[in-house]
Amino acid sequence: MISINNTVEFKLPTDLQEAIKQIVSSSVAQIITETQQKNNYRPYMTKQETASYLHIAPKTLLDWEAKYKDIPTIEIDGVKRYRRTDLDNWMETRKLNK
Repeated sequence: MISINNTVEFKLPTDLQEAIKQIVSSSVAQIITETQQKNNYRPYMTKQETASYLHIAPKTLLDWEAKYKDIPTIEIDGVKRYRRTDLDNWMETRKLNK
């Protein structure tokens, strides 16, 4: 059936409709979970939180700090913090363009 606004309507078998609903629902739930996890990190993070946020071991973060002198940090009276948005931007500068 073709309507006035040039759309085509058709009915999918019930089992296919349910499969599509399941896939969409699962995908949306995963995106929501990932977004909530990312937003659970405070704007200014400790070294441990930063490693967790970047999905790396704390030792890897230490290695990166020795290798890359431009990892953005904030240090006040010897207390080092990492700002989440600065880290995101820093990671983007290392994106491979293939």
